[in-house]
Amino acid sequence: MEGGELALQVLVAPSLVAPGKGLFLCIYDDIDDDSGAVEEIIIPQGTPICGYARGYFADEAEKNGDKSVGFLFSDANAADLTAVFYNKQLMPLSDALWAVYQERCEEGNTDTSNLLFGHSVEISTETGSVTIKADKDFMSRIFIPDVKEEDKYSPTSLGIYANDLAFDPDSNEEQYFDNSERNNILQLVWRLAKDENTGMAVPTWPVVVTKQDIRLLNTVPMEVGLQYGFNYWNAVLNEGVTNYIK
Repeated sequence: MEGGELALQVLVAPSLVAPGKGLFLCIYDDIDDDSGAVEEIIIPQGTPICGYARGYFADEAEKNGDKSVGFLFSDANAADLTAVFYNKQLMPLSDALWAVYQERCEEGNTDTSNLLFGHSVEISTETGSVTIKADKDFMSRIFIPDVKEEDKYSPTSLGIYANDLAFDPDSNEEQYFDNSERNNILQLVWRLAKDENTGMAVPTWPVVVTKQDIRLLNTVPMEVGLQYGFNYWNAVLNEGVTNYIK
């Protein structure tokens, strides 16, 4: 897959750090092109690289389901710090919820309690603040990739091959996140859409984007990583099972 005029190549190949395959980036080098090789590419933070996968939501991750992703926002300031795609634009989750709320108000409904799939939402029309809490009674928040054979290497499904380049069995939680900050340049961002029946924002599938500005000089594929989370690896080491990516 090439990234249009950027001449970005997104590849799947045997991983250099883990069993199985990995996700790689490089500059596309066409030796038959006489127009001149691209020497570097600057990819801004938040640029979509590929889709993660299409799939469905379930109550729990499948056994050995190391590619499952949890749709859960539990931090106090998650609405302002979490990026999502809504109406084909990358924005804070709070902005997306405001957009859905305003659309709902135009339809004569000012209720915010069921504004986001699996969560309760409070919106202050006075301060503009958005507060999110996970609905503890809601279970079906685990996204299970379900990729058809013909779509295994399509642009919508390449993200499931990205490994976590921060894992070290001897590192503690702080060291893990320090490693992830250095080694993982990708992150998952949810794509949201408005459900016309319920009027709430619902997740469709995750998208893989750049976590920071990236400068590529390499025509040799370089493996790139995605943070799975410390709890994921803690479950692997202590329980021998995989958890969902958070």
